[in-house]
Amino acid sequence: MENRQQIDEIDESTQGAESVSGRPRRFGRGIYDKTDTPIRLLDGFIAGIIIIIVVMVAVFAIFGGFTVSFNTSGGTEIASQKLRYGNYVEEPEEPVRQGYIFAGWYYEGHENETWDFSVGTVGGDLELIARWEPAKVTVKFDADGGQMPDGTESMEVTYQEEYGELPIPQKEGCRFAGWMYSGEEITAESVVAMPGEHVLTALWE
Repeated sequence: MENRQQIDEIDESTQGAESVSGRPRRFGRGIYDKTDTPIRLLDGFIAGIIIIIVVMVAVFAIFGGFTVSFNTSGGTEIASQKLRYGNYVEEPEEPVRQGYIFAGWYYEGHENETWDFSVGTVGGDLELIARWEPAKVTVKFDADGGQMPDGTESMEVTYQEEYGELPIPQKEGCRFAGWMYSGEEITAESVVAMPGEHVLTALWE
C-alpha cells in the first residue's frame, strides 16, 4: 500500500514538472525577467523609438533648428534662413524701397542698434527689421519764361518732408502765382510726395 502511494506521488510530481517545463517561455533575460511583455514586442518598441530619434535628428540637421526672417517694412522681399543654434546669420542683399535709403537691420527691442552680421549669432527664432531713412530728392524749376533768382536751377528736398522755402522767379509784366506740379500747387508747406527727381513749373498771372 505504501509503495502504491509513493508511486502516485512520483507520478504527480513528474506531471507537475512537465506542466511547468511545457509552458511556453515568453520572457527574456536581464531587464525582461520580471516583465509581462513578450520579448519581440519590447524589442520592436525600442527599435521604433530609436528610428524616431534618428529621423528627428536627420530632419533637424537638414532643415536647421531656427528661422531667421527679414521684415523689410515695405521694401523688396528677402528670403528667410534656416539656421542652427549659434550659427551666424548670412547677410542678405540690401532691400530696395522707393523714396528711402536702406540703413541696416535691427530686431525688436533694439531699435537704436544695428545688427552686426560678423558677431551676431542665432539663439532662437529671429526677425530682423529693415531700417529706412528718407531719401534726398532733387527738385528742378521751370520758370516758364521768367528768371530764377541767383540763377537757381534746382534744390534738394527730403522725401515725405516739407519742401521748405521755395525760390521766387521774376518775369516782366507778370506776377508770380506759385509753383505747380502735375496740376497741383506746391507751397513751402507741401510734403514731398514724389520719391524721385521732378520739375516744378512757375505759374504766372
